[in-house]
Amino acid sequence: MISNIYACTTTVPVVTADDSNNTTGNNTINARRQPYDDGYGYGYGYEHRYEAEYARPVSCFSSDTLVTLINQQKIPIGKLQVGDQLLTLSGTKIVSTEMMMMLDQNQLSSAMFYTIITASGHRVSLTSLHLIAAITYDEHITYIPAKNIKNGDTLRVVTNGRVYSSSVIDIIKEIKFGYYAPLSITGTLLANNVEVSCFSNVKNHDIVQFYMSPLRWYYRLSRLLSIEQPFGNHTVNGIHYVAYLLHKIAQFVYPSIIQLS
Repeated sequence: MISNIYACTTTVPVVTADDSNNTTGNNTINARRQPYDDGYGYGYGYEHRYEAEYARPVSCFSSDTLVTLINQQKIPIGKLQVGDQLLTLSGTKIVSTEMMMMLDQNQLSSAMFYTIITASGHRVSLTSLHLIAAITYDEHITYIPAKNIKNGDTLRVVTNGRVYSSSVIDIIKEIKFGYYAPLSITGTLLANNVEVSCFSNVKNHDIVQFYMSPLRWYYRLSRLLSIEQPFGNHTVNGIHYVAYLLHKIAQFVYPSIIQLS
């Protein structure tokens, strides 16, 4: 059983960053009031205009996310390399996993993120349909889209090498610059020491992880044969061709697994 030393029912007002009082980092823009122009002619406007603009299939972690390697070094998620050993959770234990590929990345584009903050002080920024691990009332783990997380939900977090449960106390919607979507062998990782899935735009984490088995087999075999980049050296901005092919296959073979909104 995971200790729940950080459970909290305190209600915290929603805070949105702006240029004069930016509490979430320099890569954040107030979605309600700040001007933004990406070539589509958007200027000052209301939140729904940004919602419409960022309702494209971007499903990633924000560029300010940190991941922890097995040597306890924390690095920006965009610095992950194929073969890197990083930490994740298996049950209530901290275990290692391996970075297979970067499914999507863009250092310059913006996206709307849901920044989820827990009573323990952990925070992680995910796009709306990215799955995050939540603890159910019967203490099982379920993976749900970030946009469906609400105050009072319980997440799994790591502090000082131990696994705890911690309640969500605030959710901030904000635009950030730069995003990345790494894929690990386990299909999970610790992002800012919060357990999250590597998958998004799908309705069931476990089913997707099962159907990714051939990809993992190929990766492991390639690495045994000393092939350093089993899926090619994808360093440019944009969706990896493997991610594109997997999406197309899912649309044909198992369309009901895909979640678009």
